[in-house]
Amino acid sequence: EALGRKVALVGRSMRKNVNIGRQLGHIEVPEGMILHPKQIADFPDHKLVVMSTGSQGEPLSALRRMAASDHPQVDLHSGDTVIFSATAIPGNERAVNETIDRLYHLGANVLTPRDAPIHASGHGYAEELKLMLNLVKPRYVLPSHGDHKRIRLHGKLAESVGVPPENIFWGENGIPLEIDSDGARLGKPEQAGLIFVDGVNVGDIEDVALRDRRMLSADGIFIVVATVSEQDGKSVADPEIIFRGVPSPEDAEALRDDLRGAVEGSLARSAKDGVTEISLLQTHLHDDLAEFVYRRLKRRPMVLPVVVEV
Repeated sequence: EALGRKVALVGRSMRKNVNIGRQLGHIEVPEGMILHPKQIADFPDHKLVVMSTGSQGEPLSALRRMAASDHPQVDLHSGDTVIFSATAIPGNERAVNETIDRLYHLGANVLTPRDAPIHASGHGYAEELKLMLNLVKPRYVLPSHGDHKRIRLHGKLAESVGVPPENIFWGENGIPLEIDSDGARLGKPEQAGLIFVDGVNVGDIEDVALRDRRMLSADGIFIVVATVSEQDGKSVADPEIIFRGVPSPEDAEALRDDLRGAVEGSLARSAKDGVTEISLLQTHLHDDLAEFVYRRLKRRPMVLPVVVEV
């Protein structure tokens, strides 16, 4: 207000949290000071401050989209100043640094806590955690939130203020904490982690299904339908060739003709060797066509041979 600037709140959680703070009386803002993102275009840059989400480089956050020049209301450009009032959460360093680098690429000036004292942690420090433990005097402590190093240090902190070591639990994903009238204890491990949801199926998908999907997405599929004689296994009709998702075959018809030739050659070799069993014919067709396609396209698509006897 002292600088004559309006404040635009960008990002759903930013607007939500500020509104909650105002409703509870923790944030007092003069009427007309806060703008909706759609009003940003109505004011010159030197009359605006934008408060945005995305300090951890979240892929869909407002700041990340600004850095990628993909935000519908905020267009960052050379000379703008971006203040990161946050430190990177362990594990987020790469995403945060990528966001900062993109901002520099746009010509913005970027300030971080390394440049100025503009951030205070939202997490309690050791002395504050000690104070809380002394006030609450818990019988049991389960340190949580953080990596194993910080969880272990938090447990040692509880031990230093008098919590018995046997009453400090080292949790892991999938290990329940059971609490009843007899006390608390860690229970038997349960299944935990990511669960694959595939249509109506929930749970682990077979490795072969994932492998097939990766192959289809990367190199496509060839389907070959060959018609052979029941007596001697010789080809009795032109093979039918269908391919989908195959990366850029230059001349599809020429490739299809060459594939027909490869199919005829494979069937002729099998007939010469006296191979008439459908499963063996399909195996030979698969191997011969896969080798032909790799030599021709340097790709390994899925090959599905179908042999029909007449």
